[in-house]
Amino acid sequence: MELRQLEIVTAVAEAGTVTGAAARLHVAQPSVSAQLKALEDELGATLFDRLPRGVRLTEAGQIVLRHARRVFQELDEMANDLDELAGLRRGHLAIGTMPTLTASLIPTVVKAFRDRFPGVSLTLLEARSRDLLAALEAHQIHVAILTSLEQVPLMEIETLWEEELVVIVPPDDPLAGQRRVELAELAERDFILLDVGFGLRTIFLTACRRAGFVPRVAMELESIQAIKSLVESGLGISVVPRTTVALEEQAGLLRVLPLTAPRLRRPVQIARMEGEPTRAVQAFVDLCRQVVRDEVARQWGAAASPQGA
Repeated sequence: MELRQLEIVTAVAEAGTVTGAAARLHVAQPSVSAQLKALEDELGATLFDRLPRGVRLTEAGQIVLRHARRVFQELDEMANDLDELAGLRRGHLAIGTMPTLTASLIPTVVKAFRDRFPGVSLTLLEARSRDLLAALEAHQIHVAILTSLEQVPLMEIETLWEEELVVIVPPDDPLAGQRRVELAELAERDFILLDVGFGLRTIFLTACRRAGFVPRVAMELESIQAIKSLVESGLGISVVPRTTVALEEQAGLLRVLPLTAPRLRRPVQIARMEGEPTRAVQAFVDLCRQVVRDEVARQWGAAASPQGA
């Protein structure tokens, strides 16, 4: 049995097809099929049921996949332990982040990390909070910045700061002349919101229910930038983190209204699996704390409150 064969089993299981696994591994499909058959012959077990469209793990395949993932996790930990000895002169760190932070916190932290540890390569996964939690549990990423509304078993979650949520409307909207707006005033408006699974959406919908109404959701998107563009066009209003609309507010493209009754904030948190011991992860966590402490109040003002401030 070879590691390459276990890598192929993992790729086929995740892709759902031999063709998809071959593309992911950048090898020819016949090579993937041959390696898979060789492993099945060696184990004396069929690992995948061949379906009209794709494949499905057998019971034996599920056992092999579970152990294969453990093997690769152990190899990653071995590499990380060796990187520890190198004093962060080399290594790799996989980071997950919410799309709403890629224009504010993440560039500052990533630049500071690369300046301090140029030998450590970085990869960035942008996804909604629930998908980031799943990626952490699957050991696809080492650390994530997200909004988790509850504690997760076997995971360390620390709140970095609380970010203000605001209403955005086009400059010619009837609300544009107000200095602030109460949530109940928006009961009859059409909203453009982030898709299901985003913590920001959950916080907003919960607040609306407590205010006694269910908001009319005209459109659901996965991009804050797209939401801002549609609001600018007058197709609805939205609720977003204030740090995501600073440029549009300054340019007069959007009117930003603080919410009252209630005032809404979302926790921005950093998460990692319990016992994640690598120096690279700890260095990244420390840098996030430092950036929040040094930059949040200066750049974003009242839009954010550092934890403990």
